[in-house]
Amino acid sequence: MNLLRHLTRPLRGGAVAVIVVFAVLLYMAEQARFVGIPLAFLVTSWFFKYAYILFDHTVHGFDEPPTLDIQMLNPVDEQRPLAQVLIFALVGALIYYVHASVGTPAAIALGIVCLFFLPASAGVLGLESHLLKAANPLEWFSLVRGLGLLYGAVLLVILGYGIILSVLAHFDLWSPLATAISMFAVLSVFSFLGGCIYERRHELNLETFVSPERTKALEDKQARREDEKVVLDAYGLMRADQHLKCWQTLSNWLQSRANAPEDYRWLCERTASWDDPRYITRLTEDYVARLLTMKRNGEALDAVANRLSLDAAFRPKTAADTLSIAQLAARGGGAPKVARILLSDFGTRFSGDPRVNIAESLRSHLEPHAP
Repeated sequence: MNLLRHLTRPLRGGAVAVIVVFAVLLYMAEQARFVGIPLAFLVTSWFFKYAYILFDHTVHGFDEPPTLDIQMLNPVDEQRPLAQVLIFALVGALIYYVHASVGTPAAIALGIVCLFFLPASAGVLGLESHLLKAANPLEWFSLVRGLGLLYGAVLLVILGYGIILSVLAHFDLWSPLATAISMFAVLSVFSFLGGCIYERRHELNLETFVSPERTKALEDKQARREDEKVVLDAYGLMRADQHLKCWQTLSNWLQSRANAPEDYRWLCERTASWDDPRYITRLTEDYVARLLTMKRNGEALDAVANRLSLDAAFRPKTAADTLSIAQLAARGGGAPKVARILLSDFGTRFSGDPRVNIAESLRSHLEPHAP
């Protein structure tokens, strides 16, 4: 979570150009006095439209701020700033009514509450683009609850910028510079609010266009396509009776992925339907051996049991692996049938191995319990 990056986003990319150009245009409107009022109105409208578009980009996971284009200046395309003004007017009218009917203390208390939820209202309006939802206190509560402590961070940022701008107001700054600083503060608040919502996207059940998990999912999908191509190439080699090259292709792929058990399992699933059963047999043997080496005994037992359900002739590769699985199945794995199958021909497969006596003893112990 990099909240500072959300806070300073207006210092990068297209946002800088917006701040500079609009600050100059407002300065020109100021110098034109009465004649410049229409220009000031238009620039202010465009600026807050851009602020909501910056909010959208941030919520959707885009790191760089958007560049200003003609579509953003369309007077009928983006109405959220006007909706926010209407909400302000509604809140103001409500406070005035409470002041007139109840008294000043109640009006002040209501005003404080409304100020507290003002960022939430802007956030709901940004997310939903719906005036009634943005004016609904239940939606405010929902967003505040979803943001948790980050909502407090939003309030602190707004308070901090308010203090800074109040201090700077006592200095005789060049008008375009003062305007640019104020614009940066507003855009920074919108970016920070959108960034906090983005960081809490899971809690708020929001879909984003860009996020670490979506990026990883896309990378995994691309990697899986490449893996499927490797298996397809190996399958072609198998069908052409080039078994040595086929097995080398599969072995190289597993080695490139550090012989991870998950990759063994995936490869076993892909080769289970191949015409030549030797591949799935050998892969399962290696898969079981790898799991036992990593002390993932339960998974090893499951792999053997699953393979036996499809191929009753399957056995682990070595005497040590076969006995280990049989002991797991008999003593703690709850699969005595698997143990009996593995031990039924142990002496024949591994004649002369010192483990034969142990296997025979275990098989004799299981026989009275056979169904």
